[in-house]
Amino acid sequence: MEQLDLNQIRTFVKLVQAGSFTKAAEVLHQPKSRVSRRLAALERDLGIQLVYRTTRQFQLTDAGRAYYERSRGLVEGLESLSAELSEEVADVSGWLRITASDDLGVLHLPDVLAEFSKQHPRVRFEVLLSQAYVDLVKESIDVAVRIGILKDSSLRVKKVATLKSILVASPGFLERYRQAEDIDSLGSVPFLGLGSQPKLELWRLSDGKKVSVKVEPVFLANNPNMVLQMAVQGRGIAMIPEFIAAEQIRQGRLVHIHRGLRGQEIPVSLVSPEQREVSLKTKKFIDFAAKRLKEKFEQF
Repeated sequence: MEQLDLNQIRTFVKLVQAGSFTKAAEVLHQPKSRVSRRLAALERDLGIQLVYRTTRQFQLTDAGRAYYERSRGLVEGLESLSAELSEEVADVSGWLRITASDDLGVLHLPDVLAEFSKQHPRVRFEVLLSQAYVDLVKESIDVAVRIGILKDSSLRVKKVATLKSILVASPGFLERYRQAEDIDSLGSVPFLGLGSQPKLELWRLSDGKKVSVKVEPVFLANNPNMVLQMAVQGRGIAMIPEFIAAEQIRQGRLVHIHRGLRGQEIPVSLVSPEQREVSLKTKKFIDFAAKRLKEKFEQF
């Protein structure tokens, strides 16, 4: 194998990130023909095909996808080092791919991204919101905002906050089911569950002791906003993360009941792939987002 040319590798990485030869040429400030020649030279030196070409677009081969995942960190690491050495660290640029759950993403990410963009206007964002688990390496994600206990040890983790869940119900529901305000009678009133909840696990704020209440769900969903809206409609009581229910409580559409109890505390973390060199813009965003998200969740 020939000695590899870093310019060729950088061209390949930028091509994948740009999504087309035309856009890659614009990013690299080079003619499209040079981008094509450098890709062909890299494939020749490696002895493998990295992309399938058509007249207007390209698609990564399996080998190309694997090569991109490994080489991306190298290129971004060298770019970060160059920026630091040239004292241009404040002027980070490029795309950041971020993933978060639907609820947290919609409620809190826009403010964080907008504030970060004011400080670093050359950074662009692509955001993937999903309740499902997203493979950070496979989806080329730079930063994920994860809620819950993390089981994947191959991630860099920065814990930023702790979520508290509370019991809520609509004023109309509480008029019809006055027994809902008696903790011993909760099992006899309609319950709206997040996931599968055969029983409520609560903790008393006064002494930290655990209280278990068997419930009979009349509705189950895997999205807390769906459960929230059902509670607003007066269909039952619900255990909801406080940051999601806060606005409805403020407007008087929901009531926080049993204030002396709370659900299990759930960590919020910023994570990134361990095996990838972390770019300067990713480091800066993680530090910035951690501070802003902590401030937001401390309000609840």
